[in-house]
Amino acid sequence: MNSPVIIELTAGATFLLGFLLIVQPRKVNVIANRYLGLFVLTIGVAMIEIPLYYQDFHLRHPNLFELIGLIRFLTAPLLYISILYFTSFEKGFKRNILWHFLPFLIFCAFRVPFFITGQNLEFSAETRPILFFILRTALPFQTFIYWILSWMILRNHIKNIRRFSSVTEKIDLYWLRSFLVIILFLLLAWLNLVFFNLKYLIPYTPILYLISVFFLAYFSLQQKEIFDFAKEDLEDLSSIKEQKNESPKRVAEARLMELDTQLKLIMNAEKLYLDNELNLPKLAKKLNASCNETSFVINQLHGDNFYNFINKYRVEEAKKMLLSEKYNQLNILGIAYESGFNSKTTFNTTFKKHTGLSPRDFVKSNTIIT
Repeated sequence: MNSPVIIELTAGATFLLGFLLIVQPRKVNVIANRYLGLFVLTIGVAMIEIPLYYQDFHLRHPNLFELIGLIRFLTAPLLYISILYFTSFEKGFKRNILWHFLPFLIFCAFRVPFFITGQNLEFSAETRPILFFILRTALPFQTFIYWILSWMILRNHIKNIRRFSSVTEKIDLYWLRSFLVIILFLLLAWLNLVFFNLKYLIPYTPILYLISVFFLAYFSLQQKEIFDFAKEDLEDLSSIKEQKNESPKRVAEARLMELDTQLKLIMNAEKLYLDNELNLPKLAKKLNASCNETSFVINQLHGDNFYNFINKYRVEEAKKMLLSEKYNQLNILGIAYESGFNSKTTFNTTFKKHTGLSPRDFVKSNTIIT
């Protein structure tokens, strides 16, 4: 398969994926996916720029071809805005995102004379090299900055969701972090085309684009709603996130002790941690408390976030099951599910974190209770 065919196939796949993300038939993470879909469409536009050039489209429709090139300045901001919405409790329109479209508007304004007259602006011999350097490096620089910002947001997302969820696998956006790694390789391949032109790497660039599109399609179309809570719960959780770098709202000492007593009773008697979808709002409702109060008790009196607090109980339950003949018929996965975990990988990782041993090694190092 030659490069033109791969490029055309990739362009077609990106337009289809972009349309599906914008329409969102499953209606999950709707706003985030609309921006992600727009991001994908800009990739598709960039891909068709190459075959259009070889068909002399730039000679027949120079203004439109120039605009297609400028659309690249929307690509990185759209991905960043999408990630902002994926990781935010608030889903309404945010006016501050408009600033991210400023580079695109600036370069459009710079090219207005060309759109009107078809002629480029004339610059002095001293100014021309500086301007050429800016035009050549602006897009790679913008893309790299947004890549860093996007990576930082996704890294912080893991910490944030552990404040309210005991299970993170389907909402940790790990697929987006992996996609950013692929984007980094695409960026390096693109820089090679722009600056270095290492010919032995060029044939692999279209294939890398195609792989990235299919990777994104596979994971984005089976994603789960990140913040699947009622409106009042979202507002309560949002107040906790806003206070992540501050002291939470103070809880009176008597109320603090009362909630802690109830918390221990519920966890030991009702074993809520066996619910593998347990989250902070569910626990708060059991305590007749707000999410903020419940989080405060866990943080202040137990020195942990919600995720670790619940999983400690699950590990203790799993230890009892592993050493009990009653559960001999269950394998490791069965023990994981029975103790509140929803995947073998998370169970093994969490168990080893809290005990220093894998579940199998733990069984080997202990005498089975008869």
